[in-house]
Amino acid sequence: MLTVTRATEAEAPLVGALLSEVAGWLAGRGVDQWPHPFPEDIVRASVRRRDTYLAWRDGDPVGTLAVYWADARFWGDRPPDAGYVHRLAVARAARGDGLGTRLLDWAGELVAGHGRRWLRLDCGADNTALRAFYERLGFRHVDDVEVTVPGAGTASGPWRASLYQRRAEPWERRTV
Repeated sequence: MLTVTRATEAEAPLVGALLSEVAGWLAGRGVDQWPHPFPEDIVRASVRRRDTYLAWRDGDPVGTLAVYWADARFWGDRPPDAGYVHRLAVARAARGDGLGTRLLDWAGELVAGHGRRWLRLDCGADNTALRAFYERLGFRHVDDVEVTVPGAGTASGPWRASLYQRRAEPWERRTV
């Protein structure tokens, strides 16, 4: 059974380990998505803000994500009609069993429960596999933006991100 809980400060190292594991895997594939190892200060700040969650299966952490209620860096100033997913990561050992989809559905329910209409996220514009995954789950490409993100991009410029959104509800309940 999968459960999702808000990460505590004592669990920040578990979140960091999951993010670093995935960041290393991405870097090994030549994908410029996250710094490796994932910066501990970013994880700790997110946990202190109470926007980071851990997914558990049989007592083991198998995934993590953060949900923000505003995201001016990527999305600019917008009305309060969305929740924004960041740092979605699935443990390599749990890969392939639909956990990423279930975590996005969970986030959609959380966002809808707060009276928000949209679930939004971003990813590296060059990460074609991740973009295809989001599109299969009903996310619509909205825009590409260039942003400055610590640990992402190159010394010669900012990081290019693709922005996606879908209705804030679980995918399995959607009617398309």
